[in-house]
Amino acid sequence: MKSIQEIEKLSVEELQRIGADESIPVPGDLSVKLPSAKAPVALWSTAAAAAVVAAVFIGLDSRSKTPKDTFEDPYLAYAAVENALCKISGSVNSASVKLEDAESTFNKLNYWK
Repeated sequence: MKSIQEIEKLSVEELQRIGADESIPVPGDLSVKLPSAKAPVALWSTAAAAAVVAAVFIGLDSRSKTPKDTFEDPYLAYAAVENALCKISGSVNSASVKLEDAESTFNKLNYWK
C-alpha cells in the first residue's frame, strides 16, 4: 500500500491508469449509493431565496414607518447629538491608537526582512 506522500507525487496519467485497472478489487461496501452533490446546492439555493424574500419584506415594512421626534427641546436634542458624536470620536481615537501600535509592530517586522 502506498503512503499519502507517494500518492500525492503521482502524475495525472498514473492516477488515471490506476483508476482504469480492473484487476484491483473493489470492496463490497463501496457499492452503497452516495448522496447526490446537487442536494446541498438546492438546499442553499432555497435558503438564499428565502433570505432575499425576507429582506424585501423587511425593507418594505421599514419604509412605511416615519420617524418620530423624540425631543421637545432643541437644546436637549443638540446635547444628545453632541454626546453621540463624542462617543464616536472616542471610538475612532481608540482605534487609531491601536492602528498606530500595529503599524509600528509591522514596521519592525519588515525591518528584519
